[in-house]
Amino acid sequence: MQTSRPADDLRLAFYCTDPDSVPGEDCATFYRTNRGTWIVQGDRRDEPHVVAQLVALKPSETSVEIPEPLVELLVRSYAKERYGIDLG
Repeated sequence: MQTSRPADDLRLAFYCTDPDSVPGEDCATFYRTNRGTWIVQGDRRDEPHVVAQLVALKPSETSVEIPEPLVELLVRSYAKERYGIDLG
């Protein structure tokens, strides 16, 4: 992952959102960036007992919690786009 470039050139492209979310209210979402990375929109989980379980968390990092249906959608969408495989 590239992290040394300035944030001002970071551009996001919507990829997919949780199919079980309520539009405009709760939208766990994946975004693809122009840097070949991903941004995940979700509920921030910065409670001390959660942070203590994370491995090698840099001061600039955080964690977000996303729902399983969104992960499944990402995998299906990515497999179809990248490899032409329809996982259903």
